[in-house]
Amino acid sequence: MATITSAHLHDLLASTDRDAALVVVGGRAAVVPSAPTRTGEPGDAMVITTRDAVIAELDTGANEEQIEQLAQRLDVALDSLGG
Repeated sequence: MATITSAHLHDLLASTDRDAALVVVGGRAAVVPSAPTRTGEPGDAMVITTRDAVIAELDTGANEEQIEQLAQRLDVALDSLGG
């Protein structure tokens, strides 16, 4: 089962916080309002991507297929790191 899904990216893109990040803590992905060092998240939180990075990666007219493909690439990258 994938740790990172398109739903996570949708949540990240829907965030009104420009500093929002997708992190993994304890094997679970979550969107946090800003980088973990500023939110008090545990030090073992791994930042996967940020809202701005996803916006830069995807066109403003990105479709669901592009979002799903990005989620899959991020999930594969996480798996390769042992996440």
